[in-house]
Amino acid sequence: MAKSFLVRAVFLFLLLPAVVSGALLDDYYLTKFGADAQRPKAVTAVVPGEVIPAERCRTQLYRSLKRDWNLLEPTTKRTLAKYVSRPFLANKATFLSPGGHFTIHYATTPVPAVTGSDAPDLTDADSDGVPDWIEKVAAVFDHVYNVEVTEMQYRQPPGSRYDVYLRDLVSERAFGFTTDDGAPPFPATSVVSYIEIDRAFTNPIFTETPSRTYTPEQVLQLTAAHEFHHAIQFGYNYYFDFWYAEVTATWMEDELYDSVNQLYDYLPSYLPKTSTLSLNAPLGDNSEYGRWIFNRYLAERHSPSLIRDIWVKLGTMPATADGSDIPMLPVIDTVIKANASTLAADFTGFAKRLYLRNWATHTSDIGLIPIVAPQATFTTSTVDVSQISAKIASLPKFAFAYYKFLPGIMAPADLTLTLLNVPAGVEIVAIKKGTNGTIQEYALQRASGTITVPSFNTTGTSEVQLIICNITSDPAPAAVTPVASSAGNTGGGCFIATAAYGSYLHPKVAGLRHFRDDHLLTNAPGRLFVSLYYRLSPPVARVIGEHEWMRVAARGLLVPLVLTVEHPGGALALLLLSGGGVLWRLKRRRLGMHLAPVSSKGAA
Repeated sequence: MAKSFLVRAVFLFLLLPAVVSGALLDDYYLTKFGADAQRPKAVTAVVPGEVIPAERCRTQLYRSLKRDWNLLEPTTKRTLAKYVSRPFLANKATFLSPGGHFTIHYATTPVPAVTGSDAPDLTDADSDGVPDWIEKVAAVFDHVYNVEVTEMQYRQPPGSRYDVYLRDLVSERAFGFTTDDGAPPFPATSVVSYIEIDRAFTNPIFTETPSRTYTPEQVLQLTAAHEFHHAIQFGYNYYFDFWYAEVTATWMEDELYDSVNQLYDYLPSYLPKTSTLSLNAPLGDNSEYGRWIFNRYLAERHSPSLIRDIWVKLGTMPATADGSDIPMLPVIDTVIKANASTLAADFTGFAKRLYLRNWATHTSDIGLIPIVAPQATFTTSTVDVSQISAKIASLPKFAFAYYKFLPGIMAPADLTLTLLNVPAGVEIVAIKKGTNGTIQEYALQRASGTITVPSFNTTGTSEVQLIICNITSDPAPAAVTPVASSAGNTGGGCFIATAAYGSYLHPKVAGLRHFRDDHLLTNAPGRLFVSLYYRLSPPVARVIGEHEWMRVAARGLLVPLVLTVEHPGGALALLLLSGGGVLWRLKRRRLGMHLAPVSSKGAA
């Protein structure tokens, strides 16, 4: 009996992860679709008068639901069944767009109780038998088709006409979404889809943002441009990596409706995270919408057609055997290489442009792009190379960080940072900005581990920005050895001591830095000595750091200096005793010379 109980216990233990996983999946979709009526809802405090904006796009959620459908419990399937089929509209009417590309589906009836909540405004001011809003929806979608397919030459989605359904999406808090009719049978990749958008876009969750208020027509325009591009993407390849699908669909909004500028509202969800968030990170916190700015750079660096070429390339790729999505970074890299560059080079260029703000298009909107803040701003008395090294070693793939350096009265003529063992997948460049607006770039010299900016401490230098990009790995594959910074003072220097003790953070090195700051840099002779040390010691330090026996010898030679810094009182007493001993010996020597006996030969 005990054995039987043990067997059952082991079986339940092995089964538990699957049960929990399935339950979590059901809970996730029930919660996301707001259909979890059987479970108590958490009470969320809402600030009176605060409007929480709707979700930009739910295309990925609907695609995931269909993919995971067979993993859900029967009760969950019954609850969510309406979300995996084309929508039902009470007393549905249809309208063929004037361009013949879209069929607009909408609910209509003169009896509100029968109409339900999906019916749009049915006002027909021109009495042509079609509600004015429906005509506007059709005209907007025709315009989107003409730009994206006819002018920009993206592939038309499968089918002769595309279906657009108008629904009340306020309860889902969604502008709209594009839904596939099911994954294509292997090995096909193209799939038919349809779009659902809100019936009116009049609710404040669609029109109000922290920055401004938009009209329902503007929201319609952006939603049509965004969702129709998802339809195009489904036509190329069902197995697209969704972060780039949102990047491209959001970028497309401004290509069609440049004056609306709603996509700039998403940049604060990405730009403050450039040092912690990969370019190809999964969806979350709206950062995928904020990452549209990378496509802006690619379009300027090459051509807007390069974005299309990326999707064309994806369309030639076969379906994955396991049904997983095709990673987009290699696809992007392949297309960029065909345009005489690389993804690595363009990502570094992207980081530079965000700092320089020298955008070539949409120039009147540059002020809407937030400035990416540096990780730290260093004056010549606060440079901390170890902080920079730690950031280099922890950067996710395709992420970047800035560090700003400002000249000061104690700065050396040239700014030199020494960072050994920087991984090959990390690009480091310093940009010097002149007070007259001139820009000069200086790359890391990997052989010496240094990056030097000449004429740093001059009246013509405004600032130096250090830009660090991890362009291949996740995270950077090796720790970086911080050696020194000749920006002077608490953040750098002590080259030889750092090499001898093996770490910028070693207590002995820290003690020497404090001695430098508190005693040497407070007077002209001391500053002259430190300046000469910065210029002469880096090559010596590099040699010492490469040989253990030299590090041991250097530590031995530094013992007197370290003891003097750590115990100045004892050092002074020892100096006095030593000096006194020397004087006593000299005095005895002189006295001995005076008292020496005269030789007999001399006496004769």
